[in-house]
Amino acid sequence: MHTIFNREDHLADRVNKFLVNQLHLPDADYTNDLSLLSLLELKSILSCINNLITLKLTFGLADWICDTYELDDSIRDNLRRSILRTKPNANGFDLYLGLPIAFVAEVKCNVPVNGGSKYEANQKRSILADVESLLSGKRKASLMSQKVLKFLCFLDIPQVRDANAHLLKTTPDLVKKLRFVDPGRRPRSLSYVHGVYVTMTPNQSSQSTALP
Repeated sequence: MHTIFNREDHLADRVNKFLVNQLHLPDADYTNDLSLLSLLELKSILSCINNLITLKLTFGLADWICDTYELDDSIRDNLRRSILRTKPNANGFDLYLGLPIAFVAEVKCNVPVNGGSKYEANQKRSILADVESLLSGKRKASLMSQKVLKFLCFLDIPQVRDANAHLLKTTPDLVKKLRFVDPGRRPRSLSYVHGVYVTMTPNQSSQSTALP
């Protein structure tokens, strides 16, 4: 017998399975117990989740830069403090440094929707906009980027790598502006954006970094 698709059941099932599997809750229809206001509040929490992922990925990028350019622990701690002090969605670049090396960086948490291998239109536009901002600078940024290293950081998972490969293949002009760093290489060119893949680990957090 053919099962008739029910949109409400489908959406509720996805939410309930996530809550049960990830939070180890008993099986139940949690969406049925949530009011409209509660659902709206849950929706607003999603932006906090995205900001938390961005935060952890920014810590990972800071570690990658410090490891790649052999920067000492005091620089690493200063970068971490800077990350923690920056408010979500603040103007300017996600990460920057003036000395001993000068760089600006943006962090992208874009993941292809539904486990695919291509970015949707809004995701593509966001990446292209960040590339242009890194090359041209931001009006309210602490550093302009013409004479500094420029990095665009992505989450290192197969879907993102596939989506970036498709983006470069289908956007011919982009290959002149964004080039991904080969493992073990230390980028030096200031003329284009260096794409970096970072793997998030439990250690990529503030941990013992104290404020101030």
